[in-house]
Amino acid sequence: MPDIALREGERIDDLQVAGYRIIQHPGRFRFGTDAVLLQNFARLPRRAYAVDLGTGTGILPILLCARGKDLRFEAVELQGPCADMARRSVALNGLSDRVRVHEMDLKDAPERLGRGAFDAVLCNPPYGRRGGVLHNPSQELALARHEIATDLQTVVRSAALLLKNGGRFFLIHQADRLPEIARLLHEQGAPLKRLRLVYTAPGKRALLALCEAVKQAGEGCEVLPPLFLKDETGGTSEELARIYAGERTV
Repeated sequence: MPDIALREGERIDDLQVAGYRIIQHPGRFRFGTDAVLLQNFARLPRRAYAVDLGTGTGILPILLCARGKDLRFEAVELQGPCADMARRSVALNGLSDRVRVHEMDLKDAPERLGRGAFDAVLCNPPYGRRGGVLHNPSQELALARHEIATDLQTVVRSAALLLKNGGRFFLIHQADRLPEIARLLHEQGAPLKRLRLVYTAPGKRALLALCEAVKQAGEGCEVLPPLFLKDETGGTSEELARIYAGERTV
């Protein structure tokens, strides 16, 4: 793999999948468990042409490229330093011919990348509600975690415009916003078709919702068995360990 220059404070982490690595900054941009869960949940056609809205460090396209050599991605990121990091991570893994990183607002993606041009869209968006309390003094982290520069409605609308009829939208979000998610998807003509709830441990309330919507699909939703992040002893669950090892579990 090529040598890629690192900026101050950056490091290269081994993803433990297909020999791929990623550039991260411990104090600024790092991917989390949510992205790993979403890539495991996503079902992409063999030759899918997909968009990742809010790609961050590029983790979703990189992990998904390990699953299929014919997958291609347009990765959209608002923050310039993060887009630069993602672009260099893509080059580090020799994926520049399969993943293109665009520095832009995700609301502009349909016009700039093509309406109705994609087989799939993925998004791990900011969770914090617009107007809610900000818990991150860093502007970069605040933008990544709170609805400041975008919101759920904009995410869903952009995804629906990007998709072909029959195209799939994969989203991870807070479980308590599931009614809002389902309503917005229905309004944009891409109803919720597949759902998996994520729990920290058995006996706890649902933490996250993994959602698959299909553009111009009929009604009816498949609800998958729950995913637990920890087992009864408080350790990492067997399934989560398998997911981090690169195994498909759904």
